[in-house]
Amino acid sequence: MKLQNYKNLTEQQGNLLLIYGMAGCGKTATVIQTSQDPIVYITAEGRKISTTKAAINRPDLKMKVGVYEDFDDLIETCMSPERFEGGKTIFLDSLTHLMLVHLSLEILQENFEAKTEKEQDEIQKALTAQVKLSMEGYGALSGQMNRLMRALQRLTMSGYDVVCSARLTDRPKWNRALTAAPALMGQEFSKAMDGFFDFIGLLTPADIDTELEPLGPDATTADTWKRFAPIVSFNTNEDYLAKWTGAMPSKGIVNRRFNVRKIFEEANAGI
Repeated sequence: MKLQNYKNLTEQQGNLLLIYGMAGCGKTATVIQTSQDPIVYITAEGRKISTTKAAINRPDLKMKVGVYEDFDDLIETCMSPERFEGGKTIFLDSLTHLMLVHLSLEILQENFEAKTEKEQDEIQKALTAQVKLSMEGYGALSGQMNRLMRALQRLTMSGYDVVCSARLTDRPKWNRALTAAPALMGQEFSKAMDGFFDFIGLLTPADIDTELEPLGPDATTADTWKRFAPIVSFNTNEDYLAKWTGAMPSKGIVNRRFNVRKIFEEANAGI
C-alpha cells in the first residue's frame, strides 16, 4: 500500500462520470464537444464517427478512437494508464451496449462451449437461449463489470477524467421505485453501480425551436452547444438515479445545459 498526502492526491485524481438518457438525446456528441481534450473515445457501439464530429462543430478537436477486440482486451487496456499518456478525457460509449451485447454474448459463448454436444444441440434448437442468461451468467456479468469499474477507477487515480454513457430505462427491474435509471443488466451490479461513480446525471433532450434559422458556416462550438446541448440533472432524487460529489450550488444542479468541463470545474471548485 502506498500512502500519499491528501493534498497531492486531490491534485492528481480525475473524475468518474456516468450520464444516461434516451437514444438520440445528444449524449455522445455533447460529451465529445464539451470534454477537455485530448480525448480517447472507446466505442462499444461501432457508431459512425464522422457524423458525430460534424454535429459537434469542433474542428480543433484532439481525439483518438479505440475499438476493443473483446472484454479482456478492454480491461487490459484500462488497467494500463500509461496507454492513455497524453490524453485528458476517456469516454466509454456505452455501458448499456457493452453489457447487453458484447459482454453478455461472450458469457453465453463461454457457457455454450462448456456444454456437451447434446446440450449444445438443444441450445441451438432453442433460439431464446441466445437472449437469456442463467443465474450463473448474471453473476459472471456482475463480476466482469466490477473488474471494469476498478479499472476505470485506476484511470481516475492516475489523473484522467473518465466519462461513461448509458441508455435510459423506465422502472428498472432492480428498483421499481425509480421512474428513470441507466439501462444495465442484472440486479447485483446495478444496485452497487452508483458507488463507483463520482457523478451520475440524467439527460433529457433540449427543447429545440424548429423555426430557428440553421446555424451558418461561421457558427462556433459555443453556438452549437447552446442550440443543441441536452439538459442534465444531478440532484439526488427519489424519482430518478442521480449523484453529485463535491461543491454544489445552493439551488442544486437541475435542468442545466450539459457541459462536461463545467461540471468538473464546478464540483472541484476550491480544491
